Amino acid sequence: MPVGEADHAEVDQLMIQQFSTYSYLSQRHPLQPPRAIPGLRFTSEKIALAAPPHGKPGDEDTERAPYPLQPQDPQIFNEAQHELAEDLISKAQQIQQLIAKLPGIDQDESQQAESIEKLVAEVEEMEKARTEKRREMYQLVKRLDAVVGGMSRSINYSHVNGQLNAG
Repeated sequence: MPVGEADHAEVDQLMIQQFSTYSYLSQRHPLQPPRAIPGLRFTSEKIALAAPPHGKPGDEDTERAPYPLQPQDPQIFNEAQHELAEDLISKAQQIQQLIAKLPGIDQDESQQAESIEKLVAEVEEMEKARTEKRREMYQLVKRLDAVVGGMSRSINYSHVNGQLNAG
């Protein structure tokens, strides 16, 4: 797989991991009131009153919702959250390694343009050589066809006792 395709695959995987992580976090978080933040006008008692009773989802989060809440035990959620964060960091590091391996990453734009021009010239030369080899191959196939055809015409076949014999 060419480097560019590998890069796209890694970035696609990172995007899928991020979406999956956000989906998991938004749908599986334990239902508990947020901690009070000093200086806000809401008190923790008002926040607790606004929270769903007994940690159950509200009407907007039932099975009829497009993405219903399915809360998990806080310990399981925290462990999964930690693992998801590690996975995202690992994937981001893999992408950084791929970026570091890109040719010309340490060159300025004019140096990269010069490298591209050299590569284009190299590809054109290789294409000319390939075209010439194709012509040679075509000529060799014609010669081989002539030799095989000449040999088949020079052999005299005759039928003797119902069997085909070379004569």
